[in-house]
Amino acid sequence: MLFRKAKEKQKKPETPSPEPQVPPPPAETVRVLERLQKAGAQVLVRPAGPEAYTTVVLGLGRDGFFVDTFSPPEGDRFGVPGRLLDFETLLQGITYTFEARVLGKVQYLDELPAFKLAYPEAVCGERRRKSPRVDTTGDASLSFLEPFRCDAPVVNVSEGGCAFEYEAELGRLPRGTRIPEILVELGRAPVVSVSARVVGNVVAELGGLTLPRRYRASVAFEDLSEEASRVIRTYVVSRRGLDASA
Repeated sequence: MLFRKAKEKQKKPETPSPEPQVPPPPAETVRVLERLQKAGAQVLVRPAGPEAYTTVVLGLGRDGFFVDTFSPPEGDRFGVPGRLLDFETLLQGITYTFEARVLGKVQYLDELPAFKLAYPEAVCGERRRKSPRVDTTGDASLSFLEPFRCDAPVVNVSEGGCAFEYEAELGRLPRGTRIPEILVELGRAPVVSVSARVVGNVVAELGGLTLPRRYRASVAFEDLSEEASRVIRTYVVSRRGLDASA
């Protein structure tokens, strides 16, 4: 008996395996990073050890976000793909901390070097102030002579401290700097003298080549006199639209 050769079964074309789906980052993480980018906030980079460097958030992508190269430049040696770095920043009285993994060094807009980082799983926020600040209406200012001469508008104030913006060319006020005497003018109230300590300093506006143009410094008041405390409290209450006698 003759056996017919069995027809070979045609192989089905191989279906390419789908690309792994990158889960979207948490909405709160995106919101915080967008705020940091918009504010041009200085972000501290803390590798393992005592070193600390600075950077800013440049933009957000689909599967990661971008930060500027680290300052001082020798900090770039920590931007190794796969390395997990700690980040910390202060924005509007809230300290944000998070961990992010380096994906690599890339060419960002205008072919400037930058680091691409994986989105952190979470961003922790901790409010530093016991009393929330109120925004001013352009009617508040301060001045001091040490550590350099400065006249600047106050942008928000509370009974515990205030924030003000000044030209970056005057120099940076590092966290912990004590300002022995500040003259503060709030609305039509008498000028009061206070001492304070810097608790934060971020970039308020960038200039050319991503250099800071203005800084926003936050200070905590120290040992307020009864008169200074009364003037500040009255102004804060008035800005909240409450009875000053409350």
